[in-house]
Amino acid sequence: MRYLSVFDSDKDVLVALSDIFLKGEWYDLDCTYSKGIFYQDIQKPKLISDLIPTNKEVVQADSTELNFIEDNSVSSIVFDPPFLFRDRQAVNNDKMCQRFSYFKTFNELMDMYKKSLDCFQRKLIKGGYVFFKCQDMTDGKFYCTHNEIINYATANGFTLKDIAIKA
Repeated sequence: MRYLSVFDSDKDVLVALSDIFLKGEWYDLDCTYSKGIFYQDIQKPKLISDLIPTNKEVVQADSTELNFIEDNSVSSIVFDPPFLFRDRQAVNNDKMCQRFSYFKTFNELMDMYKKSLDCFQRKLIKGGYVFFKCQDMTDGKFYCTHNEIINYATANGFTLKDIAIKA
């Protein structure tokens, strides 16, 4: 099947990337599973974890450590981390900050992303994949987050294979 790089839903992105890179296999781990909204109409990954689990089937684990997984044991990781940061009360009583965790600064956010990527590198088998969802907007401002992630990842042994955009 042929895919474009712009998708209407997270589900469509996950299915396409599985077809393209995992050759139809499904994801081994989602370490930021939250409530599993990605997987409402599709299969869940084999392993699901989150820093603050919402139910008993979700393993409590920090994406910077993933101590419940052996090194060199998974072939694919889905990572949809928090993307919000601010050092003040939201002016609009921000529902996203209430629903998800957030960081005080951009540097704090990037530090968690980098530590998570370092952890993923240990947990992945050689040739494994990280499917990293990021957002460049927070608090109404643009930050080139994806560029920071790409630069760090490629400088630390990852190879950028694709970029998908959710419209």
